[in-house]
Amino acid sequence: MLIDHITPRLRSSIPRVVQLFGGEDHEELLQDSITVAAQMLHSVESAGKDVTPGNIAHYVILFMKSGRRSQSSSRADVMAPGTQLDQKCTVQSLDEQVSYGHDSDESVTLGEILATDREDPATLGARNVDWEEFTRSHDPRYSTLLKGIAEGRSIRESGDSAWSGYQLRRRLAVELRAYLGADAIPDSLRAPAWRNNLIAHREKQACR
Repeated sequence: MLIDHITPRLRSSIPRVVQLFGGEDHEELLQDSITVAAQMLHSVESAGKDVTPGNIAHYVILFMKSGRRSQSSSRADVMAPGTQLDQKCTVQSLDEQVSYGHDSDESVTLGEILATDREDPATLGARNVDWEEFTRSHDPRYSTLLKGIAEGRSIRESGDSAWSGYQLRRRLAVELRAYLGADAIPDSLRAPAWRNNLIAHREKQACR
């Protein structure tokens, strides 16, 4: 019944009567509606009731038109079709062009406005994990030395004599390169690809 009678009805009706939201497309909605139909059919058959293909298709279409989907019927989630159908929120593309203001003809994308030039929190977190693992598994004096370097203090200010501090720094450099790899320094200086793309786009807009 599902394949031979209900699915053809849904295939002819869903693209015409069900509104798309966000990144949805008609084929996706059709597959979702078939899932809902299978759930309804299973529920009815488990209850021992008789039902016609037309009835199942009718209620599935009403279900989909109301903004409900097989995986969720939420009307509070900002990404849910039901919430958008109630006009409580809208979903916009990050590539949408927006203007700086009435006094400027220059426009940027919404993604550029929301983007930040600061480092990605995930990158910072991963870097902290690397440093913690390194200092925990190596000479305890490295922690004091690294803290002094980060704060801009000299070797003497960090509590070591000039010679011993110099030797310690050389050993730290060797072990750190072995631990992080030879590409660690170039990688730390290389700007993320998303930032390069953002800078290139801004330069292109400025040239225009």
